[in-house]
Amino acid sequence: MPISSKRLERLIRQRALAERLQRRELAQAIAFRDLRAHALAEAETTHQALLAAGPRTGTVDIADLLATTAYLLRLERDIDARRAALADSEEDVAEERAVLMERRRDRRALELLLERRRAQEHLQRTRTEQRRIDDLVAARWRPAQNPPQEHLP
Repeated sequence: MPISSKRLERLIRQRALAERLQRRELAQAIAFRDLRAHALAEAETTHQALLAAGPRTGTVDIADLLATTAYLLRLERDIDARRAALADSEEDVAEERAVLMERRRDRRALELLLERRRAQEHLQRTRTEQRRIDDLVAARWRPAQNPPQEHLP
């Protein structure tokens, strides 16, 4: 049994709501990805600034040298972790985008089905109305069952 037009309209509204919610989730994933990209850029800038500063001239304190080396290593590990987190966020964004596209396709398919259903219903109503009009016209022009007999003198 085919789904009624009213049921299709309700399904379309439900799918449109799901699509809007998915759009919101995608926007959140993109915002989180951008936040991670900004944090990575800051860490890389700090790393580049530290490397650009170069070695100090004059006396070198071993403790400062060890602390700077440890900081550089920690910063490099941090950069690697932020790159991995950014890659993970990119995957999340791609997944959310794929889900959104699927929801759009579903909603659009239901909209097309509803359009076809409405076109079929319109065609059926038009045919029914045309048959009714044809029956009325045919009844008007139908010869009477018992034609009047002429009396001849």
